[in-house]
Amino acid sequence: MTQTVGESSGASQPSRAGTSPPTARVVSIIELLADPDRQSMTLAEIVRQIGLSRATAHAIVGELVEHGWMFRDPASNTYGIGPGFVALARSADNADHLSRWAGTAARELSERLSIPCFVARRTAPDSITVSEHAVPDHLTDDGDASPWFRHGQRIRLRPPICREFLAWETSEVRAEWIAQAPETTRTRLRLVLDVVAERGYSIERMTDDHVAMVDALSSLDTMSDGLRAKVGDLLTELSVIDYLPDELTGDVAAVTIGAPIRDANRGVVASIVACPNTTMAATELIAVADATRSAADRISEQLR
Repeated sequence: MTQTVGESSGASQPSRAGTSPPTARVVSIIELLADPDRQSMTLAEIVRQIGLSRATAHAIVGELVEHGWMFRDPASNTYGIGPGFVALARSADNADHLSRWAGTAARELSERLSIPCFVARRTAPDSITVSEHAVPDHLTDDGDASPWFRHGQRIRLRPPICREFLAWETSEVRAEWIAQAPETTRTRLRLVLDVVAERGYSIERMTDDHVAMVDALSSLDTMSDGLRAKVGDLLTELSVIDYLPDELTGDVAAVTIGAPIRDANRGVVASIVACPNTTMAATELIAVADATRSAADRISEQLR
């Protein structure tokens, strides 16, 4: 049986006079998971870090999940900061212009192009979170008009997806990311990252299993090392990665087009993503991509 740490153990922090221990426990858990160096934690890890009994931690975490301040990933049985807390923090912090500006830009782009659009924010070194989205009215009557993204959804920055977040990284960071892909795809990934950096956007090719592939890539951390490597390699090898310039001819199919939002340090902190999810003439796709890039560029200029 795994031994848990009780509130009276040495791991607990002593309460100061006049403070509320229950409140301090909630604050400690939120501060722990809000640390940008942490992605998510199991309940056992929270217990060890905070120094609570498992029963107390479970009760607090359950209440926070209920209010949206935390979320539980059923695949990995881990917890992270939830969209409710993120939304509250943003509404209280007027300095967070990125969310407001990018959200407005995504809605305007969606209205202009008549396709869904969303904002992906980098919330950890190796993951992004869908923070804002817009779906045209004529698509909302058809049920789930945006199966490839959900508000608060986290996506791992694993090859070959989310390339607009890697194209402007240092050669060392790019090499580390590419090294996670099967060797047979690495040459194309290098070429594609160069193209993305030059033209200013990535294109996710449309396949029948695109949604399943993204979900699978995002959940690989729950597998053993050996199985994770095999499944990740298979998924990457089954996908055709982006379009190189000489491939953008005739009719082309695209699920998403992602353009980076860069801060004053030129780092990619978010992206605006248009979701055509259809086959169209290459000239039409390029026009959608240019509009998406222009929207992202305007936000980048405001952040400098």
